Amino acid sequence: MADQERLPYVNNLIKELFRWYPALPLALPHTVFVDDNYRGYDIKKGTTVIGNVWAISHDEAVYQDPDTFNPDRYLDPSTPMAPVFGWGRRKCPGSHLAEASLFLSITSLLAVFTFARRRGPDGKEIVPKIEPGPNALALSPSAFEFELKVRSEKHRQMILDSVN
Repeated sequence: MADQERLPYVNNLIKELFRWYPALPLALPHTVFVDDNYRGYDIKKGTTVIGNVWAISHDEAVYQDPDTFNPDRYLDPSTPMAPVFGWGRRKCPGSHLAEASLFLSITSLLAVFTFARRRGPDGKEIVPKIEPGPNALALSPSAFEFELKVRSEKHRQMILDSVN
């Protein structure tokens, strides 16, 4: 974690992963405790409200070309992080742990492996189609093939030592 500030692209990659393909496209349900009005909509006490994280994360007024995966959008510090952990007082208390875990996982994998697109019989790169899996409540992409290579013999040995 000491290197996190020196790896801004990885931080932007994580923000974009959360925004572009939120694991939970709908927020947890909340009950309205008092009558409320939100942007002209009357919401009665006792109503269950479910935030649409997917729609918020793909709002063209906030994220230019929202269907395109683009970590560089976060080079602009005014670009907000998508509310994948909720918002306000009920924001997920484990959000920092989740972000740190993902940062450590990604940087550890990038440190020892190179990732590349698969090549077809014609030698051209195969661009994977990232499509949602069968579950609509928790999103995970369908499987796709890619090339994974250990960076060096030293890295290979380090991996073997860690699992033995």
